[in-house]
Amino acid sequence: MAPISHLWAELPGISPELAAADSAAVDDWHADGADSASEDAEEEDDYPVLLRLAALGSSFAARVNRLGARQREQLLERLDEALVSGAEHERNAVATGFLEALVGAHDRGVFDLATIWHELGAESRHYIKLWNTRTAAAVPYWMTFRDPPEPQPAGAAAALLRDSCDLLASADDRLLNTSAGALDADPGCELEHRVENMASAFVRGFHEIDRSTRAKVFEALERIVLGAPEDDAAAVGERFVPALVAGCRRGVLHPVLILSGLGPHTARCFRKVDEVTS
Repeated sequence: MAPISHLWAELPGISPELAAADSAAVDDWHADGADSASEDAEEEDDYPVLLRLAALGSSFAARVNRLGARQREQLLERLDEALVSGAEHERNAVATGFLEALVGAHDRGVFDLATIWHELGAESRHYIKLWNTRTAAAVPYWMTFRDPPEPQPAGAAAALLRDSCDLLASADDRLLNTSAGALDADPGCELEHRVENMASAFVRGFHEIDRSTRAKVFEALERIVLGAPEDDAAAVGERFVPALVAGCRRGVLHPVLILSGLGPHTARCFRKVDEVTS
């Protein structure tokens, strides 16, 4: 990947208005006589990249309604690439500079992050959810879904969890094959045991499951908690979530990784279980 410093050369082609704002920010910084203050400077520009990206984030938030979808896509895609595979100082600058500037503008009510949430790259969205978790900020439903989840049918807990992850489906198949007679005798018991079994498989295999698949599991849990029948939601709240809490307490899982991935309603359930059982 090209260094993030190349972004400044590309910016006029992405958005002349953002490029002009960036140029003005650079000029203002030089005019303040702060050139020698940075120990983390770029080779071709001694304006610290973190401050420059913070200024770009503020400019983007202020002008987002005047930017076209393609302009937003190009800029956000470029920054997400840097967040994924850039040098350490580039990743830090995108995260604590640009992205935190967006969150700050949203918190001040001058910018609606929801309007561009699904245009952000996956790594950018992950960082913002992680930031909200660390600061105990609320995580709205649109950070998990584009629209409020639709109602789910009975048995959705098992079906959605199976569909979200092959590892969970395999664990469920093994349970059904070995315990079919006992489970068929009590459908309610079957649902609880199936969810608990898949929760155990998720905790055991967590570090071998890629991030995108984990996200699908977390999304399935949120859909169940929000829109599934009472028995399904209870199975998640009383079987799957406690397994996550127990995994964190044993040190198998890291609480921040779990809470930053869970949807807001499932995360609330996690905290409740954690408090009750502590």
